[in-house]
Amino acid sequence: MSRYARKRDNNERGIIEALRGFGCFVIQEEHIDLYVKPPHLPYWIALEVKTPRGKLTAYQRKLHDTLDNNYGYKVPIVTTPEEALKAVGLLE
Repeated sequence: MSRYARKRDNNERGIIEALRGFGCFVIQEEHIDLYVKPPHLPYWIALEVKTPRGKLTAYQRKLHDTLDNNYGYKVPIVTTPEEALKAVGLLE
């Protein structure tokens, strides 16, 4: 396991638990960290999980730019459970 994966795992577990605690269905993936289906929305939300000092890789920047420029979709970057819950509309 790379050091980046270990860092990601440290805060990702708590984020997933918080989202699931609010009834979200969460899928972990490789290219975008999480795909979240909140119970109150008819669509999925992609989330990028980073540690507080984490940065997007060149590949991630390119993917995020492509999604934004070609499809108008911005992938929220979250570092805490609270940020994740806000990003999917479960907290204000």
